[in-house]
Amino acid sequence: MVNPIEISSIIFSCIFGSAMLGMWLRSVLPEHHLDAENKDLMKLGVGLIGTMAALLLGLLVASAKSSYDTRSTELTQMAANTVLLDRSLAHYGPSTAEIRSGLKVSVTRMVDQLWPKDSRGSTVPPVAGVGEVLFDKLPRNTIMMAI
Repeated sequence: MVNPIEISSIIFSCIFGSAMLGMWLRSVLPEHHLDAENKDLMKLGVGLIGTMAALLLGLLVASAKSSYDTRSTELTQMAANTVLLDRSLAHYGPSTAEIRSGLKVSVTRMVDQLWPKDSRGSTVPPVAGVGEVLFDKLPRNTIMMAI
């Protein structure tokens, strides 16, 4: 995987090389190619390229922001539903203590998978079927209240 420093170096080299090529071409081109009309045409072309680059960058940022907002809303809704389910189970009394502890364990595992303590990745292996076990233990009217 290419790191950001390498990408920046490549981009800088391309831009610097292009500037050097342009300076060399200016000395090689005949005088009639360097008149005011052609300079204005080049300025217009560079302005168009700059405007298109700014437009594309703006669309990229807007798309990333929209994606982030969607994920953030989903996470907030999931957390609210989990708290609602836990509170609903608490109203059933001590008979749901096992289910509530299983819910807390599964939420803790999910948080550890999404945001691991170290930057290398998740250290908690995913456990398949935890959600299904909790779902099977839940009373049916609690599920309807949480939905």
